[in-house]
Amino acid sequence: MIQFFFVAIVLPALVIMLFALLFALSRVGSPDWIRRIRRGPRAGTLKLWHVMAAVVVAALLLHAFTGPPTEDRLLSLEILALGVLVGFARTWCNEFGFLMGLRDDEFPGRNDKLIWAVVLLALAPFGVWFFRSYRLAHWPGPKFVTVSYAEPDQEPSGRAATQPA
Repeated sequence: MIQFFFVAIVLPALVIMLFALLFALSRVGSPDWIRRIRRGPRAGTLKLWHVMAAVVVAALLLHAFTGPPTEDRLLSLEILALGVLVGFARTWCNEFGFLMGLRDDEFPGRNDKLIWAVVLLALAPFGVWFFRSYRLAHWPGPKFVTVSYAEPDQEPSGRAATQPA
């Protein structure tokens, strides 16, 4: 039953996620991608790929830990480890892109941008965490503004619209 679940649901979801990842990585060098990173993540939005990833991770964990260790169960653990590495690489690319999108005069020190680049390159797992903490402290995400729209028969000033007879 678990093998059927793995073949019928997990493998097609992995194929779809692979193509989604490939198309997402094709935008890495574009200036629009760097501008989008500078705006910051949208907090509290749940997308379809989040749900798909949660289902795939749950299925892979169930498949890996519901029986004796075999080659196919080890393969599911390897896929999970690869997913963690891809997630880290994506986070690293986002943080490095944000750093490269900043101007030198936005840092307090003269060589701060160079120092942060070296930290991100040399101390990759910890450097990402350190720079993300520094970034959120110095350049927080955009504040959301609520916009109220006027009624269709109202002008922006609040007066009723006059229409010629």
